[in-house]
Amino acid sequence: MKYRITKSLESHLIKERLPTEYKSLAVSCESQLGEFCTLIIFPHNRKDIVKSSIVDKALNTLGELTDSNLVVVGGCFSSEAVEILNLKNAIFLSLSEFHWTDSASNNSQGQPKY
Repeated sequence: MKYRITKSLESHLIKERLPTEYKSLAVSCESQLGEFCTLIIFPHNRKDIVKSSIVDKALNTLGELTDSNLVVVGGCFSSEAVEILNLKNAIFLSLSEFHWTDSASNNSQGQPKY
């Protein structure tokens, strides 16, 4: 899965659209949300690193934001991806806050795991 976009989602329904492990995180951000939001679900296993290239693709697919809130879900966002999403005032739901960069994540992938 690259990403999945849901536009004009009633904010009170967001928990129902999330993977199970993210539902409790959604509860903590409910008070920040307006009536509607746009939800982007990126690869969301704890070890998935969401890089800026996939964020750019998702935002280009999304086009102009029509909802006041953008909620993004992912295992871990690279520093570059965070910068891009911060410009959109995104609300992050992530299982890991390890500070990867795009280039560091490229170097770590494909390495043997012992």
